[in-house]
This record gives sequence, structure tokens and C-alpha cells, in this order.
Amino acid sequence: MEDEFDFTAKDLKHYPHFDAPITLKEIRRLVTDPQRVAANSFYPFFLYEESWQPYRSTDAAKPDKKTRPIRYGARRDAYIFAFYRRKLSRLYEARLRDMGIEDCPIAYRQVLRPGRGGGKCNIDFAKDAFDEIDRLGDCVAVALDVKGYFENLDHKRIKSIWCDLLGVEELPPDHYAVFKNITKYRYVDQRSVYSRLGYFGMRERNGHMIPGFLMPFRDMPKQLCSNADFRAKICGGDPKHGPSLVQKNVLPHGVPQGAPISDLIANFYMLEFDAVMAEYARARGGRYMRYSDDILLILPGGSPEARAAIDFATAEMRKHGPELRIKDAKTCVAQFQRAPDGLRFHHLKQRPDEAAKNGFEYLGFRYDGRRVYVRDSTISRFYGKVAGAAKRDGRRHVESNPAMDAGTLIGSFDYPLFSQRFSKVKKSNLTSDYRSWTFYSYLKRSAEAFGPKGDRILRQARGFDEFMKDRVRLAIVSGVAKRKPPVPETT
Repeated sequence: MEDEFDFTAKDLKHYPHFDAPITLKEIRRLVTDPQRVAANSFYPFFLYEESWQPYRSTDAAKPDKKTRPIRYGARRDAYIFAFYRRKLSRLYEARLRDMGIEDCPIAYRQVLRPGRGGGKCNIDFAKDAFDEIDRLGDCVAVALDVKGYFENLDHKRIKSIWCDLLGVEELPPDHYAVFKNITKYRYVDQRSVYSRLGYFGMRERNGHMIPGFLMPFRDMPKQLCSNADFRAKICGGDPKHGPSLVQKNVLPHGVPQGAPISDLIANFYMLEFDAVMAEYARARGGRYMRYSDDILLILPGGSPEARAAIDFATAEMRKHGPELRIKDAKTCVAQFQRAPDGLRFHHLKQRPDEAAKNGFEYLGFRYDGRRVYVRDSTISRFYGKVAGAAKRDGRRHVESNPAMDAGTLIGSFDYPLFSQRFSKVKKSNLTSDYRSWTFYSYLKRSAEAFGPKGDRILRQARGFDEFMKDRVRLAIVSGVAKRKPPVPETT
């Protein structure tokens, strides 16, 4: 119905893609008309690989980089996916309440903070878990991970649950169009598209030819090409441009991670699993929580109870799709025991090669029974982001001022402006909207949320300002050293 439309200017998408931007009025006309949705020609998703370097302790070998495929749709398609997500989300939330499991799946939902307003974030969910450990005292915390979760969701099961939420035998044409294009989706490699359309290629830097964007990304047109060029250059309509770049998911499983409706599908897919696991935990006086593909069981007892829970969850998971599996290498079990000075943590290894733990890790935090810390890997990723930003901004500063030497460049760099993205924020400017937080404000919120147990969190970022300045200085010195020597003037 039309009154379900609640998009605002904040929902408008401005990234480059195959379609042109449209107004809120045009979006309303599109997404609220079932016939137009059913007849919509969906563009291929853009695919890129999100990569990161996993954290390693000082005595461990450097692990391989990890990657995750991210796909995002054209604007019109994304608005349709987002609108149908809203429609289905209301039905999903009602079903959770009817089943009494609204506190179990915690990702991708607006879970309100009792008495304080606003929605919970990972800080609150981690605190809920650690508070449950404190409540039980002698207990085990079992963390499980679903292997390749989004890529392995079974299409038949998705459709069955979708129909069940709507209370129909078959999906209406508009819902079927959305279902079809989120399961049997088409996609193109983002970099290949940019290359074929002339936005990416070899360019000169410091006397060397390197691959890169041929224009600033911010100057790229929002509609990358006309429909005629899309058919000729992207879909292979004109052989002189090369074969089609379009690929299709031909597997009977998988939804594109990054699409506006995929997170809801990933949640409602596990309705039955969540209900079974919640009952398992409650029957034993414990608690079950699931953050997307991260499963957590907190149960009274020790190693036998943990082993039984792992076996039960593993067997139950097999009932929910032929490709879904618990990833044994990510299974982690912590035991907590009461002691005169608080709780004591013991790491119960599940594999001979499992690295030792100094606390139970959950949603970016580590709890050892006495104090809460931000995970070392979270701190490491933050410093990595700062180092990357310093390298990029330092290089740009060098390129923008070709006549300056290194000392002058270092002295003229705008450190306060750079640090605003990461550093301290006045307490009066802190908001409950976690999307606006810098890393320091995130640490401050965390320390406040965990109270006395979080009194070490802010100390974990000591030395940040000097680290930031040092990385900028290194980037500038390196950039100056790589400058192409001036060509001597001829007389």
C-alpha cells in the first residue's frame, strides 16, 4: 500500500551505476505499484571483493588475506529491494513476537534499548552476553560460525518462508520478481565495467604507469553509460567491445551480500533454527543469540554441556539447507567459574592447533570474567585504517604541492582535519547514532556501557595521536622520494 512508503532524502543513492538518479516522487510511483515492480527490468549487480588482513599475534605467522564478495544493485532495483524489505520486515517482526524469540536474532534489526531510547548496537549486544555470563557464573559460552552464510542460503527454502510470511501458496507477481532477482541474480565485475567504459586503466604516477581511475571517483557520472552502451559494451551486443561481462547465479542457493533485502532474508531464513536453539538454551537455563552467521549459546555447566550444544547445533543446521555447515575452525568455547575475586576464564580448546585465548571474544569485545576489552584485532584494524588514510592523504598532499620539500609539506599538512575522522569528539557532540561515531567516540561509548569492567578500554588507544602523525610524516617523505627528477633545461 502507498502509505507504507517512508523513504526520505537520506535513502537516495548517489553511487555510479547503470541507471540515472530518480526523485523521491518517482521512487514512490515505482515501488508502490505492484505491476511496475513485476515488470521492472533489473540491472546486474556490481561485484567487488572486500578484503582485509586478519589480526595476528606477535608470535604467529602472518595469515592470508581474507575476502568477501559484495554486490550492490542499480538505484531503481535497490529502492525496490529496500521497499519490499520494509514490507516483509513488519511480518517477520510480528512472527518473532508470536514465537517468543524476538531477543534471539539481533543483527539487521531495530532492537530497542529498554528505558533509554534508540536502538541497540554491537556494544549493547556484547554487554547482554557478558551480563548473562555474570548471571550464570559457572557456565560455558559457545561461539559458532556458519560457513559462507549468504552464499549458501537455499532458494527453495527462501521462497517457502517468504510465502509463509505473506500467508500465500504462491508469491504474487511483484514479490516473485523481487525473489527471482535476489536469487537468480545477474552481476558484473565492477572493475571490468569501469575499464570497458573508459573510467579505469593505466595512468602515470611519479614516472611510472600504474592501474588506476582515469578521473577522480567523485567526478564519475552517476549514470555510467546510456542504455544503448549498456547493451553494446556490457552485455556483448557489439562484438568489437568484447564478450558480455554479465554473469548469472545458476546455483540453487545464495543471495548477494550487500543488497538491501539480503540481510532480512538471512534473518527470516533461520526462523525455525532460532526457535529450536532458543528452546534448547532456555530448557537448560541459558540463553541463545545469533548475530547473522555468528551463533552464541551461554549455558550452565562445563565441557560436556558445551560439546552437547555444539553437536546439537551442528545437526540442526544440516536441516536448513544442503550447503549450510558450522565452520569447525571458527568454533570457540569459553568456560567461566566463580571465584572469590569474581569469575575466572578458561579457554576450552576444540582443536589441537587452536590458538590460546585470553578471554571470550564476541562482537568486537573480549571478556575475561573481570574486565572487558576491545578485541586486539579491532584495535589493529583501526590502526590499519589510519595508516591507509595517512598514506593516501600524505601522497595527495605531495602531489598537490610539487614545489615543496618534505619538511615544508610536513609542517603544512592539516593534522586536525585529518584526525577528525578518527580522533576525540567533545562529549556534548556524542550522539546515540553509532553511524556518526569516530573510533574514539566508539571506545568512549564502550567504556561507559561496560562501566567499571570497561575501565581499560580507553587505555587501549594510547599513543594514537603520535601514531597518526608518524604515519603521515612517513607517507610524505616516501612521496617526495618517489618524485620524478626534473628534466634539466637545455640552453
